[in-house]
Amino acid sequence: MILQSSLSQVIETQKANLAQKDPGLKRDALASLPDLSAFALIVSGIRRCGKSTLLFQLLKERYPDALYLNFEDPRLYEFGPTDFARLDASIKASGSNVLFFDEIQIIPEWERYARQKLDEDYKLVITGSNASLLSRELGTRLTGRHITKELFPFSYHEFCSFKELPYDKSSLLSYLELGGFPEYLKQGIPEILNQLFEDILIRDIAVRYSIRDVKTLQRLAFYLLSNVSKLITGNRLKTLFEIGSTSTVMEYLSHLEYSYLLQFVPKFSYSLRKQIANPRKVYAIDTG
Repeated sequence: MILQSSLSQVIETQKANLAQKDPGLKRDALASLPDLSAFALIVSGIRRCGKSTLLFQLLKERYPDALYLNFEDPRLYEFGPTDFARLDASIKASGSNVLFFDEIQIIPEWERYARQKLDEDYKLVITGSNASLLSRELGTRLTGRHITKELFPFSYHEFCSFKELPYDKSSLLSYLELGGFPEYLKQGIPEILNQLFEDILIRDIAVRYSIRDVKTLQRLAFYLLSNVSKLITGNRLKTLFEIGSTSTVMEYLSHLEYSYLLQFVPKFSYSLRKQIANPRKVYAIDTG
């Protein structure tokens, strides 16, 4: 439980911080975001790819009077389902009918609250870092009431704009080496990517799915990232990492894909059976 005064203070502080924030590079995805109506706009993607910045750009350009709340604020760690009534009071006091909720999926029963606000004719924008969690909960409570957009790290076009580079061979090689995570491109500190990797494995996968053997998960993920574009199979990975069953391996791969860290591309075939039976190629979300 959180106090009403504390919640109001968090909202005001975050609003003040947003006002001072650099809007950053205008994302290409901004132009494709639909206007809000009776649908919740869901923006999902890997951690640190710029979802909060995109939210800020959308807020600044289209909805400057919207109420913004980032639920990953440490001051909201005690926020629970019973606190949504207090949030209602803060929303009413703000007088805004547009709500921007960042990482709200960490709050239990958030989807019920989102549906309630839609039914009350509020316009709603939500971000999240986990495709599986969002899609599962949206399917049960917001069926037919949401539009989902995925955001990725910088494209080559955005990379060149951000670094003020021409479109040539040199900039392409630089992009392939550095990747497109905005904060890493700003700071150039390798530990940023290392920490991002650990955060995804621990917070988005191990904690969320109650995985006890975190060490094996880390080794598996590192192996896959080190073998981008190579063919992989569940049976081979099971043997290589001495994992109990192929089904456990496939669960790990599913978690890695739903967290946006990796993608597994099937071999082309008109036969669905052959697509399932053949090895898949593994690709990382970002070349960095």
